[in-house]
Amino acid sequence: MRVIVLILATIATMAGTSLAQEDVAHVKYRQKVMKSIGAGMGAISDILKNGLPLTDNIGVHAQSLELAGSLIESAFKALVSAGHTEALPAIWMDWAGYLEATRGITMLPQNPRSGDAL
Repeated sequence: MRVIVLILATIATMAGTSLAQEDVAHVKYRQKVMKSIGAGMGAISDILKNGLPLTDNIGVHAQSLELAGSLIESAFKALVSAGHTEALPAIWMDWAGYLEATRGITMLPQNPRSGDAL
């Protein structure tokens, strides 16, 4: 009987560890998606704020924002708000509202060449 209890306890612990690792993996993935969006926005901002002669690159950055933005829904679908994350539980409480708020990033102009296009 003790052996059975020990085996069941071990299995339960392993399952909990596996779920916790999966949660951490979800959080890390979400953070990478959001960082890629931040990097694209930062690049466009640097070009415009500093008057860099790279305005032709804005369209490429906008396309990368659109592609990364299309990953937001799947990245946040798993309800993981515990652990080392800044994602607020409100995201999942108003899922439709959250998705609506993030849709703008996938609706950027196709070939922006200046700050006016953004």
